[in-house]
Amino acid sequence: MWLLYKVNVVAVLLIIQLHTVLSDSRVLYAVNAGGASHVDSNGINFLADPISVGTESDFGTRLPIRRAVGDDQILYQTERWHEHSFHYTIPVHDDGDFVLVLKFAEVYFYGPDMKVFDVKLNDQHMVVKDLDIFNLVGNSVAYDEIIPFSIKKGKLSVNGEFSTISTQLKVEFVKGARDNPKICAFYLMKGNPEDVYRLPELTQEGSATLQPKTPTATAESDEDEDEDFPPNSDSQSSSSSQKDGGSSGARIGRKEVKSGRPADDPYKDDHTSLIIPIVISLSVFVPTVLFMCRL
Repeated sequence: MWLLYKVNVVAVLLIIQLHTVLSDSRVLYAVNAGGASHVDSNGINFLADPISVGTESDFGTRLPIRRAVGDDQILYQTERWHEHSFHYTIPVHDDGDFVLVLKFAEVYFYGPDMKVFDVKLNDQHMVVKDLDIFNLVGNSVAYDEIIPFSIKKGKLSVNGEFSTISTQLKVEFVKGARDNPKICAFYLMKGNPEDVYRLPELTQEGSATLQPKTPTATAESDEDEDEDFPPNSDSQSSSSSQKDGGSSGARIGRKEVKSGRPADDPYKDDHTSLIIPIVISLSVFVPTVLFMCRL
């Protein structure tokens, strides 16, 4: 029995040590907005969403999120949004340097200037202005906003601005003129921007907005199969949309796909349209003449 007790104690200590190694003690608070709890690949323990204001959505689970690693895609697939401004409060009890990491992915709109909003700290500090996620990275691509700040003796310092803070940091997502504010996940860590876990570099392929392929009619040549429009990068999508003045309300802007040269007119050399009236006339005229002759 004594041996069994010692084995159990050692097992518990190993589990505690393993959890300490896997989790990042620098992270003070983390939330998976609109979703369940999740421990990411960096050991950050994201809590289930603690608030109920607005709407929690898992619409993004229909899409793979580029730049996000494996199971961490869930942090960008769920979200909380609201028709009005809304906020979270984060407990902060110590002085020091901090970094707030806000996680976003645009999973609904397929164009720029369709969802634009702001982020504010403690009702006073506008830390993100006119955030347009699609314009920055495109659709279904992970994007992180990194916001450093410091607290010293009850004073919050952000971007050279100061305000009074108690033991809670208010993070507000401010409704703008275009659609509704949202957040996918966030975490607060003690340290500097250099300590933040970074997403993979944004490549043109990774940030491209893929256009759905439209089936083409059968043509005499296969050349037109190579004319499928390649995916545009987010910057190209933004500039072309603004220059062309296209409708921003379109969910997916499908481009017209060529299907080869026009087909030959099958009725070009057909003279049946002239014969039919003549046959009808004769079929009426001949019986009439015969009838008159009998009279």
